[in-house]
Amino acid sequence: FVHYFGDQDRSFTNYYFPLRTSYRTDRHILGFEGGFTNDNTLRGELETTGLVLFFTQRNMWTANPSWKVGLTEKLSWQSGYNFADASYQDGQRLGLFDYQVHGGSSGPIYHLSELDQVQLTGDYTMVRIPVVGLETTYYGAQATWTHDFGDHWIGSVGGGGRLVNSELELSGAGAVSSQDVVWIYNASLSKQLEQTTIRVDGSRSINPSGFGRLLKTDRVGGSVHHRLSETLSASLTGGLYFVSAIATDSANRSFPSTRFLSVSPSVSWNVAESWTVEATYTFAERTVDELNQHNGAHSMFLVLRYEGLKWAVSR
Repeated sequence: FVHYFGDQDRSFTNYYFPLRTSYRTDRHILGFEGGFTNDNTLRGELETTGLVLFFTQRNMWTANPSWKVGLTEKLSWQSGYNFADASYQDGQRLGLFDYQVHGGSSGPIYHLSELDQVQLTGDYTMVRIPVVGLETTYYGAQATWTHDFGDHWIGSVGGGGRLVNSELELSGAGAVSSQDVVWIYNASLSKQLEQTTIRVDGSRSINPSGFGRLLKTDRVGGSVHHRLSETLSASLTGGLYFVSAIATDSANRSFPSTRFLSVSPSVSWNVAESWTVEATYTFAERTVDELNQHNGAHSMFLVLRYEGLKWAVSR
């Protein structure tokens, strides 16, 4: 249950129904992650893209099956498919557009040594926004290197390119096509102590949005998680987002670059087996320099979480 105070008091009920399962044999791992989420755009969409244009409820269906097969002791191959379907309450009235995503990825994972791993991935993604007549595909490849530095230090770095092709159906004018190249990257460094985990990371990603355009999101962030006792833990997470639009239509609607900052300390208490209470405070600030806009927000979340019994079947 969510209630927002401000110029307009609003109350919502968010629903989360995640599903995760896996099946393992000697050489194969089959997995599935997905589910249904009904939340407002200030939650899931803002955390993913760093941008929200309007405040409303969003329904999101996801399905991500995967398959990993071991070819040799050092070499394996991993493939996956991802599906997402997003719809917005009163979307067209607010200028938000429903979209659907289909994508696939595949590539090898090679262990160079006990301390080094290299992963090569090729992927293809299609984004359809039927209301505006836009269909966008982007595809490319990337490489990621992961290294264990010892003393519980682990780092990774990767990058690649995406060729973005868009086709927009204009009434009475036929289809208009456009192309763009976007370079993506990711890097992270983590340290595991006896009771504390520290992580810093940075990335650039391509994300669909309700705005009817693809977004290029650059993010730098970090987290600290400390276990205070067997039942109590505290954490601090934060992220700084730089968001801009990828030109995917001939009209090239004005879209000013946006900066978004989020900082969230939280405390988690395992009150009983499978039951956890979590209290979180979040400070967020959105800045659009071109429009001289600065908006801040303060949020408090109290979450009661139940994790159902886990079961496994072996043969």
